[in-house]
Amino acid sequence: METEKTVNNEEIKEETAENGEEISTGKTSAAEAEAEKNAETEEADGKENRGSRKEKKLSHQLQKEVDSLKERLAEKNDQYLRLAAEYDNYRKRTDKEKGDCYVSAYGDALKAFLPLLDVLYQAQQYTPDDAGIQALVKQAEDILSKLNIRAMETDGATFDPVFHNAVMHEDNPDAGENTIVQTFQRGYMLGDRVLRPAMVKVAN
Repeated sequence: METEKTVNNEEIKEETAENGEEISTGKTSAAEAEAEKNAETEEADGKENRGSRKEKKLSHQLQKEVDSLKERLAEKNDQYLRLAAEYDNYRKRTDKEKGDCYVSAYGDALKAFLPLLDVLYQAQQYTPDDAGIQALVKQAEDILSKLNIRAMETDGATFDPVFHNAVMHEDNPDAGENTIVQTFQRGYMLGDRVLRPAMVKVAN
């Protein structure tokens, strides 16, 4: 009986030792798993931080590129606006020069016929009853009207150096100062432009 008790005690000790070893092994495995999990978490956090820094750096670089492109775009837009303004001014100046050249050439061509009209008016003064002269004068005036040319009204008007050319002066108390008292040669307007100034006598 004593031998059996001894054997049983030894078996109980062995089982207790094995159980203790298993418990100890279980605790070690749990600690290792927890440590491994912590390490993985730290590694993940490190990767996330590195990724965040890379994203911030990339975002900063992209922002710099965007700012640079905006600046270049503003410069190009300013250059375009300047070029467009210069072209518009050039076009307007060219159109004005073309118009002035046309009006000048047109006026010069018409001015060449005015001496003929002067002769007709002189003939009309000397032969007021000549129907042929009257018809020619009327036809010439109709042609000038169609060409947008009109004679200036000068007698009794105030002298204006823009429209009149004073070739004589006289003291005339009955006339106002700078009043045109006689017209030697009619003046003509082409639209609102002086085609030929009138040649007149002015009272002082």
